[in-house]
Amino acid sequence: MSETAPTTLQYRCDGPEEAPVLILGPSLGTTWHMWDRQVPQLAQHWRVLRFDLPGHGGAPAHPAGSVAELAARLLATLDSLGVQHFGYAGCGLGGAVGVELALRHPERLASLVLIAASARFGTAEEFQQRGMIVRANGLDPIARTAPERWFTGGFAAAQPAITDWAVQMVRTTDPGCHIAACDALAAFDVRAELGRIGAPTLVLVGSEDQVTGPAEARSLVAGIPDARLAVVPGASHLVPVEQPAAVTELLVTHFTNAWRPAFDLTTGQTVLPAAAALPAPAPYPPTAPAGAIAPFPEQPVPATTGPLVPAPTGQVTPFPEQPAPAMADSAVIPPAGPAAPFPEQPGPAVAAPAVTGPGLNDPGLTDPGMHAATGPVAPFPEQPGPAMTGAVPSVPEHSGPAGRPDPYETGLKIRREVLGDAHVDRVLAQADDFSGDFEELLTRYAWGEIWDRSGLDRRTRSCVTLTALVAGGHLEELALHTRAALRNGLTPGEIKEVLLQTAVLCGIPAANSAFRVAQQVVREETAPAE
Repeated sequence: MSETAPTTLQYRCDGPEEAPVLILGPSLGTTWHMWDRQVPQLAQHWRVLRFDLPGHGGAPAHPAGSVAELAARLLATLDSLGVQHFGYAGCGLGGAVGVELALRHPERLASLVLIAASARFGTAEEFQQRGMIVRANGLDPIARTAPERWFTGGFAAAQPAITDWAVQMVRTTDPGCHIAACDALAAFDVRAELGRIGAPTLVLVGSEDQVTGPAEARSLVAGIPDARLAVVPGASHLVPVEQPAAVTELLVTHFTNAWRPAFDLTTGQTVLPAAAALPAPAPYPPTAPAGAIAPFPEQPVPATTGPLVPAPTGQVTPFPEQPAPAMADSAVIPPAGPAAPFPEQPGPAVAAPAVTGPGLNDPGLTDPGMHAATGPVAPFPEQPGPAMTGAVPSVPEHSGPAGRPDPYETGLKIRREVLGDAHVDRVLAQADDFSGDFEELLTRYAWGEIWDRSGLDRRTRSCVTLTALVAGGHLEELALHTRAALRNGLTPGEIKEVLLQTAVLCGIPAANSAFRVAQQVVREETAPAE
């Protein structure tokens, strides 16, 4: 395990040092252990590097508030290891990191697999709502609902040990880092940029995924040139955990046949990638929160010795002799260049590092059903899927005062971020010739001028706004801005302190009415989902 600085990520490596490098990125709320059952086979041919998101799996809690920042930390980690060219597979948030790499750093990406991914993950309001719940209740409500989001009902019922593993994995995540990751997903939207992705791409999704399902996958395939789509039957969001053999076979097939050679920026020529040699990572002191589950040693990734973990005594159980169903021809991208070189014999395994979170290779999780797909992998035809809907109503162009940009568009953006798209869309739809000018004035000057000033952050502006509304007795607006304050990151406890202060400055009756309004809003907005 690596020793991690704030600008890098916690990682571990497996496989021959001289082999091409393959990166595996995790989903929000998971650790690198979600890939435990892919690594034994992948590490026979690639140098596999897995990383943890900040605050996950005992990684240092240095929140990253954007997908771009996560990608930058990953690249900084790879730079420190001398890795310039690599393949990448990511699930969920890890898939978003892969898209970011493909768009901003295409010269470094040899091939790409996007699993349970999307060009836009839900809506900003959904992730802001999750942040409110975590601030008010901690991660327990999110942890308890993880199995139903990640697995099919039949799998969760048949695999109680894995279900418990999933719950504990979320519970041991740092809440601040989870909220920051939600903010990153809330701001992620690359729908208009998919056409610029040039890496050979496979889009993989579980047929029963209710989080980022086949519809989102088809949209990715429709937008990314020459992308291929494969659907794994009987799987939900965490496809690599629920159908490990099928996913492993798809990864091996794609990365074997679609590996783009490196591009030399200094000469402008494409060159064959040199074998990247990663040094054995230094041991990382365990920092897992109290109560974190011990790693599962049942089927360890190939390893020999290490200062912190005793050498395993058994062999890695191979995947079933009958390979997972192969994809149809349309589901694999034809090679864009020479395939990645495979050493004839696997090289020395990396020393097994200490781990601080729960893993999948555990005697309690052993089950033959975990090593085989339940049906053939069904590739979708290459026809593009349905276009995404839900476009925001267009806003007419506005001209601002001479000599400086018009603040209207900035104001509209901030107004939506603070109050939510649903509220703003409703208000603008109700505007007519009588009220339209007022809505334009409000957007341009209140939101585009005042809320955009850098002198106060949004949390502080919410505190000021709540106080002013209590003083003026504007209870309807108080409800709206209590929701906005939660969205801006204030906790229910901080809102309570603001209202207590108004009792001193604005009077007990005003504060009494304000508490009734705010209490109802806080209950509605922070109640865990049933």
